[in-house]
Amino acid sequence: MNLFNTLRGEYSTVGLDIGTYALKLAKIMHRKDGTYLEAVGIQELPPGTIEGGEIKNREVLIQSVTTLVNKCDPSIVEVVISMSGGGIISDRMTFTREPNEEEDDFVLWQASQRSPFDIDDITLDYKKLRENPQTNEVEVFVVAAKNQIMQNYIDLLYDAGLKPVIVDVDAFAVANCYWFACGDRPEQGTVALINIGHDLTNITFVKDGKYHSSRDISTAGTFFNTILQRNLGITAEEAASIIKGRNTRAIDLSVLWQSIEYAAEELSSGIDLAFSYFKHSEKSDSIDKIILCGGGAYIPNIVPFLEKRHDTVVQVLNPLTYLQFDPALFGNLNPQSIGSLLVVAVGLGLRRTME
Repeated sequence: MNLFNTLRGEYSTVGLDIGTYALKLAKIMHRKDGTYLEAVGIQELPPGTIEGGEIKNREVLIQSVTTLVNKCDPSIVEVVISMSGGGIISDRMTFTREPNEEEDDFVLWQASQRSPFDIDDITLDYKKLRENPQTNEVEVFVVAAKNQIMQNYIDLLYDAGLKPVIVDVDAFAVANCYWFACGDRPEQGTVALINIGHDLTNITFVKDGKYHSSRDISTAGTFFNTILQRNLGITAEEAASIIKGRNTRAIDLSVLWQSIEYAAEELSSGIDLAFSYFKHSEKSDSIDKIILCGGGAYIPNIVPFLEKRHDTVVQVLNPLTYLQFDPALFGNLNPQSIGSLLVVAVGLGLRRTME
């Protein structure tokens, strides 16, 4: 960290999003006159490097992390990372406790009883959402992570010459990026932040500008890729190019749109289940807006399809619209064409680690 910048009240935070398909890095400078993107990069991973949130090829991942950091800024050491997938759960829980019970011990013990993981194999944390003194009810948001999976990532980063200063959750990072985009004008009503990743889609609900809950669904980019391969008779690489909007091969457009609609309907069925959970928990009938992010946000026609299917406004979140940066950071790439891929990395980088 630059001492002169620190003395001026300026410092940077590096968000490192370790995804199944690619690594994304965003170095954010926090300054009194604004928020700046100082360094950025994306490094695709060989297939099978990470599966289901678990590291399968450690040496390849270390090499990929090192390559990305050296490409962006070799001076980077401290990073903020996040977790998702089967090794982590998060949910709202309500408990009733006696007035003389210690809150921390009580909440963590109660949460451990409801976790599907072995209590000796998890790390628990929580945030109190509300408390009713009349009924002694406490509503909290609980996160439970498998120790071994989390430690594997931490150890790997240390071996790559990095120091993870915060381990966050993907859903929180997405919400953090969304709040940054809102500025001082949080939206009222219910917003569903849908992060369509490579093998997992995460839905984060924000109600009246505040985090509510999140749900994972298994239909994601891989499903679209598989359907396109099967129906169009193309390779996985060609299908990935189509999903990114970079196709150069002549294909049957009617089959393409039918295939995307078929896969999108499967995605929408999972979204419906998540929406039903939220509506039941809040006794609410409406989702006022959907905001997409992740690589799946660029799937052709996905925005109009979801707008019609779920009868609501659908927008794509691009954090680069709200950050200041030098266009030279992106070389020949159009920043607007990849911004949504960086949502988690930017959301992590927006964490003020000195506070």
